Amino acid sequence: MASNPTRSPRSLNWLLVVVAVALVATISFAVERHHAAVETAAAATPPGPVPASVMASLTGITAETWDHAGVAGAAEPVFVGATEPQGAKPVVLYIGAGFCPYCAAARWSIITSLARFGTFSGLSYGASSAVDVYPSTPTFSFYGAGYFSEYVDFQSVELEGDVQMPNGQYQPLERPTPEQEALIEKYDKPPYVAASGAGGIPFVLIGGRYMWSGSPFSPGLLANQTQADIAATLPAGTGDAAHAILINGNQVTAAICAVDGNQPAAVCNTPVIQAAIKGLPAKTP
Repeated sequence: MASNPTRSPRSLNWLLVVVAVALVATISFAVERHHAAVETAAAATPPGPVPASVMASLTGITAETWDHAGVAGAAEPVFVGATEPQGAKPVVLYIGAGFCPYCAAARWSIITSLARFGTFSGLSYGASSAVDVYPSTPTFSFYGAGYFSEYVDFQSVELEGDVQMPNGQYQPLERPTPEQEALIEKYDKPPYVAASGAGGIPFVLIGGRYMWSGSPFSPGLLANQTQADIAATLPAGTGDAAHAILINGNQVTAAICAVDGNQPAAVCNTPVIQAAIKGLPAKTP
């Protein structure tokens, strides 16, 4: 009859050691992956308001840096022909959404240019959708933010957020007024945008006269960086991202100066901005 030997105490001890080591390794690997995921997510979508140091970089771009950047290569607006009533502050209208990577890029130039005419409050960090093209593009959100200026009236509409709901849609945030809706319905289509279907958001209309539809530059220029990383390059204008933000910011600045009576003079009467104003389109497509 075949024997049925039992395990020795020494064999059982070794088996327990092997199991324990394997369990510790598995737990350690899982913890490391969790920490890595948390760190990656934190880098992509830092929560909370924009720190004062980052705001200082966004608003502290020197005149020399703006002048050096110029407007060569910037996205040109479309002249839509309409003008607003005399006496009212010109309206700078932005319509976008949190999930939109092209809106993410546009906000950088809008914020830095509008900082030359007034003051933001309550800006928060944001990032485009993690499951769209140019995932988690670092940016900001106008949702809940304020802006004061003696020269322009900034109106922002963030249609949706950046987190998908179970039905695949993004959470709704704000709705345009009927007047704003009428503007995007009128201008965000041919002949003002290409018949190929370029239109949509972001939609920017300045003074009822100059319109942008779509991203001013590739969101890919902002990839793999945090908002703080990018903002730190702006005061000196170093790097491809800073260059794209600044040239398009100068173009937005020129359009605002063209409709607000060239105020403030310290911003609008520089040679770069005056040349950019002269280069703005003067007729509809």
